[in-house]
Amino acid sequence: MQLNRLHKLMLLLAAIQAAPLAAQDSSPADVANTDIAKDVKESKDSKDGKSKASARAKTSPKKVDPNVIVGRVVEGTNGVNLFAPRSMDMQFGMRFATNDNSCTSLLATIPFPMEWPEQTIEVVGNQMPDNVAWQFRDLPAGAKQLIMRMNSLGPNNTLELVVQVKVVKSFINAPTDTSIFRIPKSSAKELKWYLGSSPYIDIDLSEIKRTAKKIEDSKPENAWRHVEMIYDWVRDNIEYRNGDLRQIKEALKDKQGDCEEMTGIFVALCRASDIPARCVWIPEHCYPEFYLEDQDGVGYWFPCQAAGERQFGQMHDYRPILQKGDRFKVPEEVAMQRYVSHFFSCKQRPTIKGGRDLVVEPVLDLGPLEAEVEALRQQQQQQSR
Repeated sequence: MQLNRLHKLMLLLAAIQAAPLAAQDSSPADVANTDIAKDVKESKDSKDGKSKASARAKTSPKKVDPNVIVGRVVEGTNGVNLFAPRSMDMQFGMRFATNDNSCTSLLATIPFPMEWPEQTIEVVGNQMPDNVAWQFRDLPAGAKQLIMRMNSLGPNNTLELVVQVKVVKSFINAPTDTSIFRIPKSSAKELKWYLGSSPYIDIDLSEIKRTAKKIEDSKPENAWRHVEMIYDWVRDNIEYRNGDLRQIKEALKDKQGDCEEMTGIFVALCRASDIPARCVWIPEHCYPEFYLEDQDGVGYWFPCQAAGERQFGQMHDYRPILQKGDRFKVPEEVAMQRYVSHFFSCKQRPTIKGGRDLVVEPVLDLGPLEAEVEALRQQQQQQSR
């Protein structure tokens, strides 16, 4: 989906959000300057009192931290710069409407937002009856689920189970000095998850291999430029066209695709070039991230916008991150999943002919972002016509 209008609105909101934050607290743990007109990119290195210069002066290689690889650390780094945080109240859960038959042994799961460097999550409340057992479950490689269980739910009944959260989401700007980054020379175990094929993303396609080799043979001046050339190839050669989910092979054939296909092609080209990459999922959209190391061997994930307004190494979007990755092993599913979707099962007698079906749907209340997301949804529908 195209994000130009939403991006401009979010930049305006960022300026409004950032101004009072700077006035309220000038501690080095906060963003020191959020004047977007001046495009000041304050590093979060100041959070722990270390300057960028001192961080770059280190010469001894650091041991690879799995938390860094997954992208869950928030410490100051040479990587992305966070600014203009926005606090939003949201709700996630599941809504049920039974038919003429009762249900027993109900199990429902939904993807639940988790913490990332650019996003913090605080559970502030819930709407869960005493007869509902609920818990969170972390899945390997970047996803979390909210699991809800009930022994029974009577006929012609409605029920909404939700968890209230406070989401603080920050914009991301690219690092000031991109020349220090390199493609990882060796892959830690956690990184291998982001180097192979995954559902709908086949890195062994002949066109993927041929294009990746052509870009590598052009001898980009550095790793950052290498990835940017992959990014430009996708945007120059794949026309945005909203539609049903397809294998990237089909999108490469007719040179058309929406955010999912364009993101998938970018991820495939990166992985074929030995550059770890993955999909990032937010409501009504997805975009890719790529992984590079600095001169000390410390790695960072960087976002980019494959479909929509050009954003490379940066991301100006307040929608919550639901998950990061494109190859998940979900206990309730047999095959690997490209996306952790909602799941529901129960025991119920067959519905009589002409009777109503049981209705189960996820609750995704984005609070102040609802209007912006609905505008995007309508824009997407118009482009599909």
